[in-house]
Amino acid sequence: MTTIFQNPIPPYPRWKRRFYRLSRSVTDDEIRAFQGYQELIVRETGSDLVHIIHKHGLFEIHGSMGEDEIEVWFDPDKETYSIEYLDNLLIPRF
Repeated sequence: MTTIFQNPIPPYPRWKRRFYRLSRSVTDDEIRAFQGYQELIVRETGSDLVHIIHKHGLFEIHGSMGEDEIEVWFDPDKETYSIEYLDNLLIPRF
């Protein structure tokens, strides 16, 4: 696990966390593509910035440019929709 994802705090109570290993590192283009029209939040973790992209109450993507892993938090009650939507975001880019 990357050090930027240590000390996890769920965005909402009961949300589950998963990690996704990507075929290449996250770039600024991916951050913008994932963001779309959603609000972008940035959290400092010492040496890195973690970009937090909230997607319609289904999930949050936490990623840092240059890393080949992202952390995703999702609502377990909407897991099927969340995973399907996330796959549609990730597959074309990675």
